[in-house]
Amino acid sequence: MKTFLLVFLGALALSSSCHKGDNTSDNKPSAKFSISGYEKPTPCTITFINISTNSASYLWDFGDGNTSTQFNPTHTYNFNGSFLLKLKVTGPGGVDSVCKLVAIEPPPPSNRSAFSYFQEKCASPPFGISFKTVNPLSTNPVWDFGSGPTILSPDPIIQFLIPGDYTIKYSTMLSGVRDTLIRIIRID
Repeated sequence: MKTFLLVFLGALALSSSCHKGDNTSDNKPSAKFSISGYEKPTPCTITFINISTNSASYLWDFGDGNTSTQFNPTHTYNFNGSFLLKLKVTGPGGVDSVCKLVAIEPPPPSNRSAFSYFQEKCASPPFGISFKTVNPLSTNPVWDFGSGPTILSPDPIIQFLIPGDYTIKYSTMLSGVRDTLIRIIRID
């Protein structure tokens, strides 16, 4: 009886040690994040929202020479430009990293349309890009991405299937006058 009990307890311990949550290959970290606040012009304070899994330590690179090891940091960009954002996570199952690009705009004149965007980088297609209206006085936005009908949302999310240069036409009403901005952005 004691032998049976020991074999049963041994089998129980072995089966519980093979539980999916304890398997090293299933515990591989996955680096993921989103951001909020990038629709504000410089100086722009962005909140980084960490949605990584199976990770215990974090190294953020904000693309402007500053870094952080906080879980959900905030960072202020004092000048406009495009910044490559990187997150490297480490956990019991290894290391993973992800990078994204954010475009921060200068304060627009009250009579000019402006937008910023946040895109997946270091990934394979399709590429998801979030666009945000920057000028709070803008109304009636019209987006033309050159690949179909226009979009009337102030903050669309668009998927691009292949890398390349894309011409984005964005127009809004400002004080009763339609203003149009045309920008070429590189997606890779």
